Amino acid sequence: MAAATALAVNFVTKKNYPCIRCQLKICLVNPPIEDFYTTGIRRQPLGLLYIASSLKSAGHEVSLLNCHTNKRSGMELPAEFSYLLQYMKPSSSESFPFTGYTHYGMSWQEIEKRIKECSAELYLVSSMFTTYYEETLRIFAIIKKHHALAVIAAGGHHASLHPGHLLENGANYVIQGEGEIPSVMLAHIIEHGGSAADVPNLCLSEHGQVKKTCTRLTPDIDALDLPDRKLPAPASMRGRGKKFVTMIASRGCPNRCSFCTSRIVWGKSFRERRSEDVIREIKICVQDHGADIINFEDDNLFPSRERALTLLEALIMEKEKHAFYPEFTAMNGISIEKLDGDIIMMMKRAGFREIDLSLVSHSDELQKNERRPFSSEHFLEIACYALSAGFKVRGYFILGLPGQSVEEAYETVSFMKNSGISVFPSVYYNVLAPHDQWKMQRSSAFFNARADFPRDELIKCFNSCRPDL
Repeated sequence: MAAATALAVNFVTKKNYPCIRCQLKICLVNPPIEDFYTTGIRRQPLGLLYIASSLKSAGHEVSLLNCHTNKRSGMELPAEFSYLLQYMKPSSSESFPFTGYTHYGMSWQEIEKRIKECSAELYLVSSMFTTYYEETLRIFAIIKKHHALAVIAAGGHHASLHPGHLLENGANYVIQGEGEIPSVMLAHIIEHGGSAADVPNLCLSEHGQVKKTCTRLTPDIDALDLPDRKLPAPASMRGRGKKFVTMIASRGCPNRCSFCTSRIVWGKSFRERRSEDVIREIKICVQDHGADIINFEDDNLFPSRERALTLLEALIMEKEKHAFYPEFTAMNGISIEKLDGDIIMMMKRAGFREIDLSLVSHSDELQKNERRPFSSEHFLEIACYALSAGFKVRGYFILGLPGQSVEEAYETVSFMKNSGISVFPSVYYNVLAPHDQWKMQRSSAFFNARADFPRDELIKCFNSCRPDL
């Protein structure tokens, strides 16, 4: 195993071994999404693009089938969501806030045509969110239909949480955690032979039981190749009418919020990329892809004051060298515990024009229960400072948290609205729900109603966040 691991690490850290380079045909698949809504601006499968670069460095022929495109088509309401029919009525404060169930992305007919025409020997399928497991399984079925001998491996949050489910339904392997090293090692074994038991972070089925291979292995993120942004179609590299590029400056988060699954993929460690490497990637995004906006998808972009100052100083210095420099966003949200007025002003100087802040709840008790590392008073201070600095400020909270009363939810909405920011609720969903509830565990489904927080109150409170109410 040690030799195989060393081989993979060398491949993904830019060391060349031409005598053993191969040409396995590999297709990376990002499934479409079926939901009541989606954030259309997020169509760049960043994780797959990182894996693509690692596989290409190992000499493989890599293609991308990004099925989550900007196309959309209406669908009939699935039977699982029939409980919502009574709320789909003429507009009122208690009306279901979304227009209908929609297929977001390439049609299934087009997906099947593309897969049928593909000659890949290995398919790496992204399975990010448990609520969309059916789309992943349908991809598996199409691959098996047309390429019975092809190997299917899945990765992502759902894959890491429920590897056995995917192994039982078409996947030959499941990668838990980060995929660069396991993907390269798996491809090498498929091409040259060897035991999959030597591949880290891998799950496979053995005699009907899920077997996990050796201990978790994480790559040196400063040594990885940059994501292969030449693979996606141009349309997926646009947002808000501009050229829009997604990147990360770190992996993981030092916080331990109870509802977050970040550690499932990234592990317990938090790793920051060197500022100079972040700047180098930004330059490439501008020069090669014409980026107008760069969105940091980090779970925690500024986990410490030192990190914030170091990264922002580097961004400011680089911006001052150029007549044009891209705008920056952090749509995953900025964790506020280390923010202050100085950092806010540095963000503005660096090119941030908007800021997304997460409160979770106005209740100190709920924040403590969810292990949130800050207070509502600090949230208000940062929100007001950002507004006064000219930022567009969006605030997010979780609606329907276990233990949250109806009164507390409205109090949170009132608190946030009175600060002058835009308010966005994320309806609570249970990432550890039983299998028969997976499809309903999405914010748009309002599934987790309780006797003391009924569904009509969830919907009414959700609608109360609109600025006109």
